[in-house]
Amino acid sequence: MSNVYELLLRHPQLLDNNTTIIGTEAHLPAGWGSQAKASGLQLLSPDFLTVHAWRQAGISDDNISYAVPETQAITGRRVILLWPKAREAGQALVDMLGDAPSECFIVGANDAGGKSINNALKKHIKSATKIDSARHCCLWQISLQTPEAAPNWLRTARSFKCGELSFMTLPGVFGHGKLDKGTALLLEHIPAPAHGRIIDLGCGSGVIGLTMKHRNPALDVTLTDTDVMALRSAGLNSTRLGLAADIFASDGLKQTEGRFDYVFSNPPFHQGKRTDYAFADDLFREAKTHLTRDGQLWIVANRHLAYEEWAEEAFQQVEVMVQADGFKLICASQPR
Repeated sequence: MSNVYELLLRHPQLLDNNTTIIGTEAHLPAGWGSQAKASGLQLLSPDFLTVHAWRQAGISDDNISYAVPETQAITGRRVILLWPKAREAGQALVDMLGDAPSECFIVGANDAGGKSINNALKKHIKSATKIDSARHCCLWQISLQTPEAAPNWLRTARSFKCGELSFMTLPGVFGHGKLDKGTALLLEHIPAPAHGRIIDLGCGSGVIGLTMKHRNPALDVTLTDTDVMALRSAGLNSTRLGLAADIFASDGLKQTEGRFDYVFSNPPFHQGKRTDYAFADDLFREAKTHLTRDGQLWIVANRHLAYEEWAEEAFQQVEVMVQADGFKLICASQPR
């Protein structure tokens, strides 16, 4: 979806030191880094990978924020929102802007709903005008509504039950407002370990790691994700449920320290309409340096994905433990 940046490069008049880009897109086209540095524009992104990509392009940390938008950070500024693949997340982002920006634009890939942003936001804004269409993307200028109350992310939260526990999620988080079938399969068939250090990778709302902690309070639990909204959701649930966990941003295992007795993950594999296996591929290769000698990697995947074949390249023991509802549960141990 780097085409959104390429479309913005057609409008340099929108890119200056009073501009804040809000959103997620880690694939930067040629020329974007130099344009961003020269113009002094800012990035406010909830995505760890997007932030890392901008830093790799040489853009100063002074112009980059790993966070969700709050009105004090965007008041009086021109805001350009990168439309997310989840419509509800985009709607929530627009609502959170309130009327703080001086101007607001949205750029979206056509296959992520960029053509119909005016329809997606008809109850959330005063008006929307398409000002450009190129590179399979659309650029809109929108007129924001004055909110009836101060924006608050908690108003956008939804809850769901997992066993006897209730979890909250914020928009854009995987499984927003529901327990997905893959996670349910994993929790149904894996009892909490008797002891040790466990990590829930791509934790979302923290349902896997916190459920394990609830089942066995002696466990040392770590929750990681690349998405600020997921980390906020996991933090809210950790506090609400009284289940302590170490929660921080990490791209897979890259930012973690030490070794774990158990690694649990329901990894993402979709990016818009494309399929992206990078997370799982990296996980199999990196796990051997982050697992204890007798450690295990447990991963849930759609049944059609050949994850067990990939895992066999990095582990001596790989077994599909159960298959149901279109998913399979894989256990890998004895790293090569």
